[in-house]
Amino acid sequence: MTDRPPAALDRLWGAVAGTERPARVGLSLERIIESGVELADQDGLGAVSMKRVAERLGFTTMALYRHVAGKDELLLMMQDTCWRPPEGFDIAPGDWRDELESWTRGQIAILERHPWLEQVRHIERAGTPSQLMWMELGLRALSGTPLTEGDKVEVLLLLSGYTFSYARLSATAADGEQRGYFESGDGAPAFAGLLRQVAGPERFPALLGAVTGGAFAPERPFPDPAFDLRVLLDGVEALIARAAGADE
Repeated sequence: MTDRPPAALDRLWGAVAGTERPARVGLSLERIIESGVELADQDGLGAVSMKRVAERLGFTTMALYRHVAGKDELLLMMQDTCWRPPEGFDIAPGDWRDELESWTRGQIAILERHPWLEQVRHIERAGTPSQLMWMELGLRALSGTPLTEGDKVEVLLLLSGYTFSYARLSATAADGEQRGYFESGDGAPAFAGLLRQVAGPERFPALLGAVTGGAFAPERPFPDPAFDLRVLLDGVEALIARAAGADE
């Protein structure tokens, strides 16, 4: 068994350190990654292939293999490039709650710009420079709390899971689909209309109460990051309070 990282991750860290192989004139790892990101932003992750990236750059597919081993490695490098914290983004010691909210919203903003990032599997992101940068920033936010180091990491995993769940829900609500789904029209009833028809007081009394109480009204944001984050951070605050009480 070896302690060395997978080859693709090893090459990614090498590229970050500036040890990329000399570029063929007009072609570089940076240009290849940039072209792949443009394709994914425009047509989705499924549109990215070595062939299409090469065509966009005006090179043969084989020319790309001088810089990247294959599509999987390209996707890893695309993800790492886009997922890095924005230049100048930092976490200053102070109010952990404000800092964690900023940390989470920073990731949400990236996912809104590059929604295809949500499709990159978690195992493929493990150990990338961008992931470790975000972890470092998140741990800094919690550095002044009495939480154990393990609990701090769990809090970051919880918030990271929320950001990707939010991205999935937001993607389904894009280009007006959300409003159309919750409103009832002359045709087939949308979700709220359907619930009004089937959620009778005998079988689904609690659900009926939610419908009549406006839980599925079209004007209600869904998902609502302000509400979701407040609830999550309230839970972290309770965890910190318990840890502080145990230390006394």
